[in-house]
Amino acid sequence: MRETLKSNESEIYQISAFRRGVVWLVLTALCAFLVGRLLYLQVLEPEFLVQEGNLRILRNYSFEPARGLITDRQGKILAISVPVKAVYADPARMHEAKVLHDEKLIRRMAALLDLSAQELFERIQNPKRRYVKLNAYVPLDKAKELAALQVQGLFINDNYRRYYPNGPVNASLIGLLNAKGQGVYGVEQSFNSYLSAQPSTRAAHKDSQGHIIENLAILEQGKAGGNLMLSVDDRLQTIAYSALAEAVEKFGAESGTLVLLDIRSGEVLAMVSAPSFDPNDRSSFDSSRARNRAITDVLEPGSTVKPLVSLAALEQQAVSWNEVFDTRPFKVDGKLIRDSHAMDHGTLADILKYSSNTGMAHLALRIGPRPILDLFTRFGLGQRTGSGLVGEVSGQLNAARPFWSEIDKATLGFGYGIMVTPLQLASAYATLANYGNRVPVTILRQHQLPKARTCGSVTEIKRIHRVLETVVSGGGTGSRAAIDRYRIAGKTGTAMLAGKGGYMHRYMSTFAGFAPLSQPRFALVVTIRDPTKLSYYGGAVSGPVFKDVMTRALQLYNVPPDKSAADGATLRINAG
Repeated sequence: MRETLKSNESEIYQISAFRRGVVWLVLTALCAFLVGRLLYLQVLEPEFLVQEGNLRILRNYSFEPARGLITDRQGKILAISVPVKAVYADPARMHEAKVLHDEKLIRRMAALLDLSAQELFERIQNPKRRYVKLNAYVPLDKAKELAALQVQGLFINDNYRRYYPNGPVNASLIGLLNAKGQGVYGVEQSFNSYLSAQPSTRAAHKDSQGHIIENLAILEQGKAGGNLMLSVDDRLQTIAYSALAEAVEKFGAESGTLVLLDIRSGEVLAMVSAPSFDPNDRSSFDSSRARNRAITDVLEPGSTVKPLVSLAALEQQAVSWNEVFDTRPFKVDGKLIRDSHAMDHGTLADILKYSSNTGMAHLALRIGPRPILDLFTRFGLGQRTGSGLVGEVSGQLNAARPFWSEIDKATLGFGYGIMVTPLQLASAYATLANYGNRVPVTILRQHQLPKARTCGSVTEIKRIHRVLETVVSGGGTGSRAAIDRYRIAGKTGTAMLAGKGGYMHRYMSTFAGFAPLSQPRFALVVTIRDPTKLSYYGGAVSGPVFKDVMTRALQLYNVPPDKSAADGATLRINAG
């Protein structure tokens, strides 16, 4: 029996020589394949392993240089890109590392990210998410503290934040950037392509945390944004904004705009709007305060265009300086035309000095709208100035209007029926101050004087200059714009605002002028919309702002005084 069992066990467990040979053959073939494969990968074709390794650690990334600087004419920075850090999270990895279980760590991270602990927790609580932006603008010191926490799933990258040193003062002119880093409003939008940087693409080895181990190559070369030097003087910007904002508040006005031009170069030295906003604080951003009212808002210029209407009539030889007009109230098409400063009669000089609507209405009815509109066009009204700022509107002169009623002809004489921007009006006064020589308006710093185009009679313009001086210093409507020791020429404007049902008892208060009269250097226009307290007349509301800003401009640029104590206010016009 035992022999039988041993015999059976031997038959069951014994492997034949053939089978052993097959097993050894298979094992030998497998070893040969593995050795051959290793030899192939490591000796004959090592690029494959390199490629596989690169797939795990080689990454391409973009590096964007800073956006270009914006400076004033003196080189003072108005907009700069400040280095910051962008912080992102991988919630899936944070859950794996049990970051959410550490309440103290969450609170510390939230404080450094300028978030509440609850807000941070909600952003990273979904373990299925792999990419969450926590804060794109973390200051460098706080980012350094975050990095020191060594939180799994937290990534910190380079970034820039646009900073505007003078905040509300330059906000409407400079503009700001949107979330994508593109310029919106003002200079930022107008010159966005020039200011924008072009990112470079680089290849690098990164570890599992996304940190760069080694930069390998530059795949695409980028470039930094171009720097932009504006024509504005930040000192005058600050002075102008302060004076304008104070007047808007004092008179309970809706808004105000101021434009100061260099007469010889056409450079914008100051351009401000009030109320404004702080471009560094997006939490209280109001788009209605972001637009540059000097180029986007239009107004009926009112009496400020009376010198141009007078010039048109003089060029047509339809009036002389010695002619005496009946300036008593009269009706046109059943509507009464009268003056706020009543007088029974006066010459053209008197009409301008005391801003007589009746006198200008008689003059406009005499020559008709065509010569007036032609001269307006020559002086740049009703057309874009070419300042370089996006969003500038052209205004409207209604030159193609087929029919003009008598009342429309009459009111055109004192600035109704047309729409212009404050910048256009400032340009027109710069042309008037430059003896009819018109130069292009620019927001960029110029290094040589541009060519001028003659737009009117120099002889008559010089006579108008002397009349406009009496508006300020000869007892006219602009006496509050007078400056000690300087001869100032200017004109007030008080135009009613139009609504859906016609003109309302709301006003646009304007003062436009230039200085010094002997050798004009600056032209300045101040417009204040809908003053509701104390006064609404242009001379009373906008005149003092003109005085404050023009005084500082003359002082800062060392313009010598041209008026002595012996100068009188008597005006004598040589009719020639």
